[in-house]
Amino acid sequence: MTAPWPEGSATQPLTHEQMLAYLEELGSWITQSRAALDRIDPQIQETGQGSVDMAMTLTIWQSIKDRYTDLLNVWDSGRVIDTDLKKLAIMTWANLNDMLTPGTSLSNAGGLSVSLPEACRMLDALITQLTSRYQLAEVASETSTRISGLLAQVERIRDQVKLDPPGIREPNQAKAETLAANVAELVDKMNRGGDIGGMLGPIEIQAAQFERDLIVSHAELTWASQRFTQASEHRAALLDHEKKVRSLAAQAKASVDPAPKYAVPRVEALGPVPADGEALDEYIAKLQKIAEAFDTVSRANNQALNAKEALKTRFESARSSGKPSALQVTLEKQIVELLAANPTALAVVEPLIESYEAAGEKP
Repeated sequence: MTAPWPEGSATQPLTHEQMLAYLEELGSWITQSRAALDRIDPQIQETGQGSVDMAMTLTIWQSIKDRYTDLLNVWDSGRVIDTDLKKLAIMTWANLNDMLTPGTSLSNAGGLSVSLPEACRMLDALITQLTSRYQLAEVASETSTRISGLLAQVERIRDQVKLDPPGIREPNQAKAETLAANVAELVDKMNRGGDIGGMLGPIEIQAAQFERDLIVSHAELTWASQRFTQASEHRAALLDHEKKVRSLAAQAKASVDPAPKYAVPRVEALGPVPADGEALDEYIAKLQKIAEAFDTVSRANNQALNAKEALKTRFESARSSGKPSALQVTLEKQIVELLAANPTALAVVEPLIESYEAAGEKP
């Protein structure tokens, strides 16, 4: 029982025929994996050990089943167009749930931070681990079949290790080669007719745990990389926004009195975007506060400039309402001078405009 692995990616959808084949294989595999879990569960319940691991495994299986159901709904018995195939590709390769919090293990994680194919591969590893730990019988559990599965798992682990960044890759590569050497020793002993039953289980558990850890580690690295990129893009956008906000504040200060007194935060003061998880979280929160501050400063300065324009419009409307009175002629010169001045004293000109309007009223 091996989980199907689709071709393509989130940006390279499968063809109609490929998606049909993948969904059929996935549905069959989900049924088989559930049957395997149903065989394991009663014996774990009887021993009273491993219930936490079993609960986690069932949770992962349910997440896979839910995503498979979503895929079938979009697939709609094959009635799909190109946009639907693109949506199916995104759903296949998107994370099943929220990403893991850095430092959180799978045993207490609140979400599953892997794609559907990766989750299926992880479930395969966990079922193997549970089966070996409690020495439970599974479909096609003959020694030769288990060895074949272990050899395939070693190759998957080698492929996963190649994705590690420098500094992590070297120790994991050494660990993978040690695992491969142990499996090769088992194969050699089996070929010589030796009994490897007692040795196979522990190595299967070791390989399953190693593969699971690699998948989770890569998911967390991907999530951290995405957050770093998003923070960098947000910082660049705020730097550009800062120039506009400062220009607006300078315009308001030169145009109206009193001008808003809000200070414009400096994005550069935050320094470069950190790569560390906790420091990155704090940095992103500070970027959000700066964005909110920019909104406040922009809103206040725009309101001040709009207030001046509103007074100009109000004065022009009063001037065009009819022949001015003698008092209006006197007031008009003062108002025109005040409105032309930079900055304009709004608190002075507004009552003069009110007097101008009142002086033109008919008895």
